[in-house]
Formats: sequence, C-alpha cells, structure tokens
Amino acid sequence: MVATATAGSATAPPVGFVPAAGAHRSRLAAAVWVGVVAVALAWGGWAVADGGAALRAAPLYGRWRWHAGWGLVPAAAVGGLVVLCGPAIARRVRRLPAVAGLAAGAWTLSLAAADGWSAVAAPLTTRHEYEPFAGRIDDLGEVVRQFTDRLADFPIHVQGHPPGPLALAWLADRAGLGGAGWLAAVAIAGWGTAVAAALVAIRALAGDRIARRAAPALVVLPAAVWAGTSLDALFAGLAAAGLAVATLAAVRASRSRALAAGAVLGVALLFSYGATLVVAAGAVVIVRAGRGDRTARPPGILAPFAIGVLLPLGAAGMIAGFWWIEGLQATGHAYLSGVGGQRPAGYLTMVGNPAALALATGPAVAVGLARVLTAADRPVRLLPGVALAAVVVANLSQMSRGEVERIWLPFVPWLALAAPGDRRGWLVAQAGLALLLQAALVSAW
Repeated sequence: MVATATAGSATAPPVGFVPAAGAHRSRLAAAVWVGVVAVALAWGGWAVADGGAALRAAPLYGRWRWHAGWGLVPAAAVGGLVVLCGPAIARRVRRLPAVAGLAAGAWTLSLAAADGWSAVAAPLTTRHEYEPFAGRIDDLGEVVRQFTDRLADFPIHVQGHPPGPLALAWLADRAGLGGAGWLAAVAIAGWGTAVAAALVAIRALAGDRIARRAAPALVVLPAAVWAGTSLDALFAGLAAAGLAVATLAAVRASRSRALAAGAVLGVALLFSYGATLVVAAGAVVIVRAGRGDRTARPPGILAPFAIGVLLPLGAAGMIAGFWWIEGLQATGHAYLSGVGGQRPAGYLTMVGNPAALALATGPAVAVGLARVLTAADRPVRLLPGVALAAVVVANLSQMSRGEVERIWLPFVPWLALAAPGDRRGWLVAQAGLALLLQAALVSAW
C-alpha cells in the first residue's frame, strides 16, 4: 500500500504504473493535451481574437508578442536547477512542503521579474485593481455595508470578489504598507503556500513517496506565470491551506482540525466566490478519506467543518453588514451583464477554458492525471480527482468565461499532485512551457 512505502524505495514503481498500459495512457494523454491546445489556439485565432473582450491571445487573456530578453535568464536558471536537481532533492530533503513552497516562490518571482523588477508589481496598480481603489477609501466599514448595492461603482476586480481583498489592501495601506509591491509579495507567498499545502495533504493521505514524487512538478508549474502578478495566487494559498487541514482532519479523525479547516475556508470565501468549490472539495475529502482500511472517520467530522465555514461568513454579515449570498448574486448578475456576457460561451466552455487550464498546468499534469485517475489506490487519486471535478463544475457554471489561467489557480496545485515530478523529461516540458509563455504572451498579469 502507498502509505507504507518508504521514501527512499528505489524499486517501487509509480502508483498505478503498468509499463505497457501506462505508456499508452501517457501517449494518449499527451496527444489529447496537444490537441485541445491546438484546437483552442486555431479556433481562437480564427473567430475570437478580433472579437473584443481582451482575448486577442485566445484562449488566454492578453495578446501574443515576442519579448524575450536577458531578464529570462534567472528564470531559466531556476528552472534548470529544478530539472537537474529537483528529483534528487525531493527524495532526500527534510521538510519537503516548506522547501517546495520556497522553491515555487523563487520560480514564480523569477518569471514575474523577467521584464524588470517593476513588472512584478505593475499588474496590481491598474485602475481595475484593489490597491489603487483602497487608497481612495476613507470609511471601509461604510463601503463594506453598502458593498452589494454599490457594486457597479467599483473597479472590475472589486466587483468580481467579496470585500476581503479590498479590506486587506485598505488595512495594509493604513498600516503603512501602501503600494502594490507588498501585494505582489503576498501573492507570491500565497502561491508558495498553495504548493506546500497540497504536498502536506497528499503526504497525509497517500504517503511520503507520492508527495516526493510530485514535488518538483509543483515547483515549476507554468501557472506561475500568472501567480506572481495576480492576487488569485493568494486566494489559492488560502483555499489550499483550508483543504490541507480538512485532509488532516479526515485522516486523523479530528473534529478540532475540521473546525479549523472550515474556518480557513470560510475566510477564503470572503476573498473569492470560487472558493465555494474548494469548500465542496473539502467536504468530499472528509467523507471519502475516512473510509476504507486506513482510518475510521467519526460521523461528526462534517458538522464542525460546516460550522467553521459559517463562522466567518456569519461574522461578516452580522458585524460588517456584508451578506455573502447577496454578494454572490449581485456579482453573478454584474458578470453576465458585463464582460461575461460579451465573451463566446460556446468556444470557452468547450475548448477555450480547458486549453487555458492545460497551458497553466502543463503536459506533465495531463499525463499524470491519465495514470493516477485510473490507479487502483483511492487515496492517490482522491485529491486530483476532486480538483478535476471542481474544474468541470466551474466550467459548466458559466461564471468563468475566460481568464481561467488565473481564476482557476486554486485548483492547479491539486491537479499537479498527479504529475510525474521524478521524470526530468516532463520537468523540462513544464519549465520550457512556462518560459515560452513568459516570453510570448503579454497580459495584464
């Protein structure tokens, strides 16, 4: 069983690995990945790129323009180091999640700074973002109380989220941390936290060897292109921390951890409506991870988890005057009445969003998912499986029409747990794709 395998086992094959069948699935998954991306790029260039709504690099937000320079050298060096040394370090290092999180932060920062240090914070200074708007607010309490009614008066990113990010920017400004530089640091730290939390969860659920196998692939995810310059990386970190604690609660049958997991995810809901799907994933993990021969789940684990989720939401409503459900409804209406209604739903739902996610996760994740999701060992496939299910629901909800390369960042580390991070060839593909995207894509992030 995976949970009993030793980290240093040199003879144990990857979980679910059957040489012939595994190679066939890998080739098929790689072909599907290439096909989805190729169709989305061709269809997007033909029918979407000139249609407005900022999808000139359809399926990605932004436009194509080659702008590689010497600034990419540090990122290439970090990526090359992970390719050459990552698998060996992952097999031996202590405190694997922390080391991987720090390495992912370094990779993310090196990509964000490829166009100069000013480019790290620049995306967070536009008129659409939280920090410039927060600097103009005198009474945060009044804004939060009227948040739903005044939604149309706010910048586009403020409209698309609960007031958590705006409150964070306002409080930091009042604490003397004004400016977008600290927000960029928070975003990068959030991404490193997401990587570390995913490894904590998979190690608790499926064993140390599985975590060490996946770690290098999580470090050099192409999604880092967007994580370094978007607060969605912070949302990913909050959601991942909550889901990791939920996994620990299930494995260890701990009501206190379940309450803590719910509370963290409740806070995440005040930063992103999309965290709803992570809450649902946490509930599924609590139910599924406690069954079988590894643990015995007390029936009361879900109750404290639900209470924990409701505590921050209730406090926001009763103390601050922001009722989450009303905010969700108002934001949904604003989104579909605005940019969401302008974008081609058919293209994005069928191929655009899946292709954007494929580019953010890389081909190694597609290959890993093809193997892991058909593995006999349920603990190995549970976390990537619930993440994939959440992505499908998010896609069908029609509340993610484009820009999912950043909007779906909270799901990316969990999908990447399936990636063969011990294979240097796939690590080259991951790092190379990230460098190519950084050099060829010009976007707001």
